[in-house]
Formats: sequence, structure tokens, C-alpha cells
Amino acid sequence: MPIIDMHTHALSKRVEPLVAGKYDPMSNPYRRDMSPASRDTDAEQGKILPGLMLDVAKRREMMAKMGVDIQVVAPAPAQQNYWADEELLVALSRVQNEDIAALVAQDPQHFAGMGTLPMRFPQRAIEEAVHGVETLGLRGFQVDTRVEDLELSNAAFDPLYARLAELRAPLFVHPLGFSHGQRLGDFFMVNSVGQPVEETMAIAHFIMGGILDRHPGLDVVIAHGGGYYPFYAARMDHAWKVRPEVRRLIPEAPSTYLKRFWFDTCVFSPTLIEQLIAMVGVDRVMMGSDYPFDMGDDDPVGLVRQAKLSDGDREKILFGNASRLFRIA
Repeated sequence: MPIIDMHTHALSKRVEPLVAGKYDPMSNPYRRDMSPASRDTDAEQGKILPGLMLDVAKRREMMAKMGVDIQVVAPAPAQQNYWADEELLVALSRVQNEDIAALVAQDPQHFAGMGTLPMRFPQRAIEEAVHGVETLGLRGFQVDTRVEDLELSNAAFDPLYARLAELRAPLFVHPLGFSHGQRLGDFFMVNSVGQPVEETMAIAHFIMGGILDRHPGLDVVIAHGGGYYPFYAARMDHAWKVRPEVRRLIPEAPSTYLKRFWFDTCVFSPTLIEQLIAMVGVDRVMMGSDYPFDMGDDDPVGLVRQAKLSDGDREKILFGNASRLFRIA
């Protein structure tokens, strides 16, 4: 059985020349709220990450160490640049998608690609999604947990979600810091606390905003095990029971919608993998490492094998579910 890692990243060298001098790099929440000590650590990481991302031989070497046969590769989240004007944002999405496709083309037996979309301009995002799937062979698209000031439940995205469902292209939701993380600079909480909060809020918007009701064919993958939501869903359900302003938004308790999302295993605990499966079902969980970031799991296969699972369920998480979702033979 081949093993699929569905959560990995690569840089596009063509992005930074397009945006240089046009924005403040410290304006994105991840960099804005990070402490100086964490910025120093990131700077050291920045010296080694490009090689780990772009050198296919190095990727294959690291995959062998991790026990991974196939990687699904998505853009680096920091390169989405939703602040850009329409033509620049479309160009930024296009070069990332082309570069992911080019990386995959170097070894298509061991790599599959996800792209990104110019989300602030939904009609252009539809055009890029069609091009990415039908021309570049991408298997899905990564987006942030919000688009500048727009939440993912905004009705402006409905035509895009409908088209993604027709294309059978999953939407992979991956945060970059926390939108209001001014209190999270210390102790690298901008990532360890803030990103799971962002994921929790994104799930709430997909559920409460009626996206899953309006687009039942849309596949939504939430990074890092879905943040806090799957592990604290009972509080959300209680609010639905006692608060009429919550209950009138959706016909069923929020937790019932969790079985319609997909999740990765990047939670660093076999017990949490077991709890996630108990909440959402084994058919909705896929092995994912967040390679090659230091906040990724360097032994994702071992983590899955430590969880108390049947052989059949373990095979689904290591291969079957991602194979089905991303159409990997």
C-alpha cells in the first residue's frame, strides 16, 4: 500500500519579484504579531526551507525518511497575497499554480498538486480554478481562513463553490497566523494558538453560514485536524440548543456537519487522532504532515500507527481517503 501525505507545501520563486516594494511584508497577521525571537527563528528556517521545498531529490529523500510514497503539494500560505489588486492577484495565483504543476511534472508518480486562487475576485477565481484543473492538472486549491475582511461564508463566494463542486476540486483551508492576534506574539502563540482558532472560526462560518447546505457537493479540507472545533464541538451544539439566533441559522446541531468536512492528522497526538475519528468518522481523516515547516510532523506515519485503529481504518487514513478525494490511483 502506498502512503499519501496530503498536506505539504512548496514555494514559488516567481512571487516575490512580483510583489517586492508593493506592500509591507509585516502586514500579514503571522509576521505582524510574531515576537522578535520568533522572527529570528523564522529567519533561520528561511535558509533551509527553499531547498526542502523545491529540490525534488531532497523532497524524495525526506519522504523516504518519513515513510511517505506520494505527496500532495500546495503553495506556501504566505504567498497568497490577497491584498493585491485584481490583475496582480490573478498573476500571483497563476505563477504559483504553474510552479506547483511544474514541480509535480518532474515526478508525477510521487507528487500531486494543489493550487491557489485569487479569492478577492470570485469570477477570476472561477476562471483560475478551471484552468488549474483542466489545463494544469491540479487536484484542488488552498485558501486562507479569510480573505482580507471577507469571511469564507460570504455569499460572493457561492458561484466559486458551485464551480469547485462541479470540478470535483477540494478546497483546502489553511491559516496564516490569526487575524486579530495582537495578544499572541509571546511564546509563538501566533501559530500554536492562533492558527487553530482561525481554523475553528472557518469551520463555524462554513456551517453557520449555510455553505455546506447550499453546496453539498463541495469538499472542504481543514488543516491541522480542524483546529479546536472537533474537540470542543459540544459547546457549539449547546449554543445551538439554547440560543435562538444560532438555532435559526441551520436545521441540525453544528457537530452533525463535521462529518461533511475532511481533516488531516497533523495534531501531534495519537489520542487526538482517535478522538477526531470518533467525532467525524474514519472516512474523513487523511494523513498529513505540513512538510517541511518546523511546526509540521516529522513522523506522521508513525503517529497514525500509534493510534488505536484497525488495519483497515489505518489503510484508509494512510492512503484510501486521500486517494479517493484527490483522485490518486
